[in-house]
Amino acid sequence: MPKVKFLTMKRNIIILLSAFVALFLNAEIKFSGTCDKDALSYKCGENMVFTLYAEDTEDPGREINVKWEIWGDDGKAITKGETVMKKGEPFVLETSLDTPGFARARLFAVDSEGKQLYTKKGRKICYEGGAGADIAKIRSSKKEPVDFDAFWAKQVKELKALPLKVDSKKVEDPEFDVYDISVDTIGTPAKAWLSIPKNAAEKSLPLKVFFYGYGVGKINPPKYKDAIALGVERHTYELGQPKEYYQKLAKGKLDKFGLKAEDLKDKEKVYYKFMILRDLKALEYAKTLPQWDGKNISVNGGSMGGFQSIFVAMLDKDVSECNPHIPWMTDLWASVDTPRSPSRFAPEWTPDMRYFDCSFAIKRVKCPVKITAWLGDYCCPPAGVVATFNNAPKGTHLVFGQNGEHNGGDVYKAEYRYEKRK
Repeated sequence: MPKVKFLTMKRNIIILLSAFVALFLNAEIKFSGTCDKDALSYKCGENMVFTLYAEDTEDPGREINVKWEIWGDDGKAITKGETVMKKGEPFVLETSLDTPGFARARLFAVDSEGKQLYTKKGRKICYEGGAGADIAKIRSSKKEPVDFDAFWAKQVKELKALPLKVDSKKVEDPEFDVYDISVDTIGTPAKAWLSIPKNAAEKSLPLKVFFYGYGVGKINPPKYKDAIALGVERHTYELGQPKEYYQKLAKGKLDKFGLKAEDLKDKEKVYYKFMILRDLKALEYAKTLPQWDGKNISVNGGSMGGFQSIFVAMLDKDVSECNPHIPWMTDLWASVDTPRSPSRFAPEWTPDMRYFDCSFAIKRVKCPVKITAWLGDYCCPPAGVVATFNNAPKGTHLVFGQNGEHNGGDVYKAEYRYEKRK
């Protein structure tokens, strides 16, 4: 028995070492690619050509085993296959779309057994790209609620009627006045970090506001030498705690927050309503600071933070700039009744989720908007981002990166710009 145990341990160690070595050997595989024309300029029925490349920067002559797939928002079946790629040798994928929307092209580096390879940081080695057809014709898939404005006007009115009550705790910092603040709102308080450069003069600084993506975790105080910075937490919990504190919440009362249909049937009780109200009340307090210049406010955030940015810009007309990155809640539920590719992470569909759709909110935003997104991101699908953009005011800018998904891309990206000219 001891000998069998020893051999089993030895075998496990060899397997672990092999996996460790494979992880690092494959960490320098890179994919890149372009379309035969601007990725946002295709027409329905027009052939889309993706020319793709792979290389191992540490072993340029190496052959790379690849799995590929391509499909689109018109509902045609996904096409898959396998190939071998080498540096300098192009691999071409072609498709077309029958309806306005996006095509998605993907490559995955695999080992000799067809198993996915990963980088040193544990990310899939892959190419995530796309291209759009007749994207100016992409529209919201759902009808806007007739009382959309009335609903949000009611929330703002009730919020403004609530006295501004703030608890502020100063945190030691050599260059900034940093505060852990708690602001009473409708529901639970807003919790946020506030930082102000030391000795800033009155009315001398713009205000930068930051919102955060879906999750439960620690946020750090945002700090800028040329601005007041406000970072509003997603939930109501203590700031600056050990990771175990947040892990317990993530597994407990905040597990899958805002995702289940049973919690999304009444717009008055939807979690995201209270999130937006917390954001607005925290901003209301920041606007009372004597150092604020009284005119410049930018709202910024990625994913769920992008959703919050758009809604806060809609509801607070003092906001002067809105910068949503990979915005969430952008017509996420198109796949419910259209062939569009679904979001891989979205709240379950209910009619009342229309009150929290960025494609409707952005119509009411009056300040400049700059949207950034990835063509390979199907947590926030590009068709939903474009549906939102197509509802936006003139002067709105949209920049799509090629070869990137929700958690980002790499230096091999190409950018495509789409602009609503004034």
